[in-house]
Amino acid sequence: MQTPHNTLSELLEVFGSVTDIVPDGIIVVLPSGTVAYANRAAARFLGSSQEELVKCHARDIQRSLWDDMSKIFQDGTPQLGVRSSIGGKLYITNHLPLRFKTGIEGVVSFFQAVFVYDKYAMELESYREMAQLLDSIMESSYDGLWITDRQGNVVKLNKAAERITGCKTDDILGRNVAELVANGYVDESVTMEVLKRKTTVTLVQTTKADKRVLATGNPILNSKGEIDVIIINDRDITELDRIRRELDESKALVDQYRSELLDFQLRDLESNFFVCRSREMESIYERALRVARFDSTVLINGESGVGKGQLAKLIHHKSERSEGPFVRVDCAAIVDTLFESELYGYEKGAFTGAGAKGKPGLVEMAEGGTLFFDEISEAPLGQQVKLLRFLDEKCIMRVGGSTVRAVDTRVIAATNRDLAEQVKKNLFREDLFYRLNVVSLTVPPLRGRTQDILDLITFFTRKFRSKHGIDRSIDSEALDALLHYEYPGNVRELENIVESAMVLSRRDVVTLNELPPSVRGHADPGRLKNAIEQGSLKKAIDQLELEHIAEAVRKYGSQQKAAPHLGINQSTISRKMKKYLGS
Repeated sequence: MQTPHNTLSELLEVFGSVTDIVPDGIIVVLPSGTVAYANRAAARFLGSSQEELVKCHARDIQRSLWDDMSKIFQDGTPQLGVRSSIGGKLYITNHLPLRFKTGIEGVVSFFQAVFVYDKYAMELESYREMAQLLDSIMESSYDGLWITDRQGNVVKLNKAAERITGCKTDDILGRNVAELVANGYVDESVTMEVLKRKTTVTLVQTTKADKRVLATGNPILNSKGEIDVIIINDRDITELDRIRRELDESKALVDQYRSELLDFQLRDLESNFFVCRSREMESIYERALRVARFDSTVLINGESGVGKGQLAKLIHHKSERSEGPFVRVDCAAIVDTLFESELYGYEKGAFTGAGAKGKPGLVEMAEGGTLFFDEISEAPLGQQVKLLRFLDEKCIMRVGGSTVRAVDTRVIAATNRDLAEQVKKNLFREDLFYRLNVVSLTVPPLRGRTQDILDLITFFTRKFRSKHGIDRSIDSEALDALLHYEYPGNVRELENIVESAMVLSRRDVVTLNELPPSVRGHADPGRLKNAIEQGSLKKAIDQLELEHIAEAVRKYGSQQKAAPHLGINQSTISRKMKKYLGS
C-alpha cells in the first residue's frame, strides 16, 4: 500500500484523527513487531485500551497474527480476507504493507468480527435475491409494468411492456416520460399525471403501435410522504374493445334470433294472442311460452284490462294440456256463500235447492286441462284454506259428499292487486300467496307503449270491420289522440273506444270529434303533420311509425342504439325500415 506521506510517523498523525470513527478495527505494526497504532474499535474488539495496545508486540495479541505480518515484511504481498482467531473471537482480517521511499516500514491490519461481516454478506445476498424475485415477478406479469423515479425517468420495465408499447428496453431505459410523449411512444403519460396530482391515476393511452392501453400509475412514498418511485401497470385493451364489439354484435344477433324464434313459435296461434309486439310484451310472451311446457303454477299480475286472461289462454294453448278444457273461475263474480259449491261441486241433497243428481264443480270440469282463477285476490278469505289444500293435494270433496276425488289440472291465477300488500293487511293468506307465486308474470300497463297501441288499433279495426261488416278507417288527428291517451282501462278500454267510434261514425273515416271527450283532449295535430291527411289507417300508422323510427335512429346514431329507446329490437327496426323505404 503506497502512501502519499514521506514517513510512517506522518501517516500515523493522520490515522489518529480519521480512523477512530471507523467501525473496523485497525492496527499498525512496525517491522520489529511493535504495535505503533490502534484505533478505538481495535481496542474494543481486543478487550484492551488504546494505550495498552500501543508499544505491545503483535505476538502478544495473537502469534498467528505476527506470523502473517512477518511474511508481508519479507515479500510485500498483501493478505486479504484472512479468517483469524484473536482473543478467542473470529475475525476477517486484511493485512496491507505500508510502503515508503525506504521500503516497507509497517503493516496495517483491518479486522472485522466475522458475525458483522457475515451479516453484511447475508444482507447483500438478501438484496440480490430480492432483486431477482422482483425481476421474476415483473416478467411473469402479462400486463406491462414500468418503474420510474421521482423525476419521471424510466428505471425499469418488463417484456410485457415492450410487447404492448412496441418499444425496446434499450431505447426506453433512462429516458424521461416527457421525452417519450414528445417522440410519440404514447399520446399522454400517466407518470406525469401522478407527479402532478400526487395520487393514483388511471387513463387510456394510445401507443406508437396504435394500441389502446389502460395505464394505472401508483406513487410509492417515502417516510417524509414524498414520491420515491412510481409503479405503472399497462393493460392492452385493444383486444378487450374488439371482444366488447363482438359481444355487442352477438347480443344483437341473440335479440334477432329470439325475435325470430318467437315469431316462429307464435305463428300458429290466433292473432289476438300476440297483437302487442313491443320489447316488454315480447319478453312476457317468451317467458309464457317457456313456462307453458311445464305444469308449474303461474301467477299473472297486472292492471285490469291488460290481457291477463289472454296470456293465460296462450299458456294453456301452448301446453301439453291444450287438448283439454280451459276453465275460468271468476272469483269476483261468485257469491261467497256459493263459492265452495261452484268450485268443488255438490252431491244431491247437499242443501236446499241442490239438484237431484248433484253437480260437478269448476275444478272437476278442468280435468286434464287448465283451471284459471281470475282475480284470485277476491276469493273469500274463509275459502282460501280449502283452496290451498286443493293446490297441495290436487284432491277435492264435493259439498255434502264423503268421497275424495283426485283432479289432474294445471292452475293459473291472475290478479290486479298487489297480493304481498294484501297479505300484510290480512286480506289474503300468506301460505296461499306463496303456493300460487311459483312463476310470476307481470303484464305492463298499455300507457306509454306506443308500438303496442298502434298494433292494437290495427287489430281492433280489422276485427270490427269483419264483425260489423263496415269499412271504416281512422284519420290522423283521431289516431294521434288515441296514441297519446293514457288508457286507465288498458287494452279493454282501447278496444271499446275503437268499436264505439267505428259503429257510431257517420262517415267512412272516424274523426277526432267522434272519440270520447277524455281522448280528444290528447290530440296534437302538429305531431302528425307529415302523415297522410286522408289516407287509410294502415298508411297513417306506417307513416307515424316510420317517423318515430327515423327520428330515434337520427338521435342515437344507429339502429342498435335506438332500439332500447324504442322498446323494440334492432332486427325489428331493420325489418320495418326495409318495409317502408325498400332496400
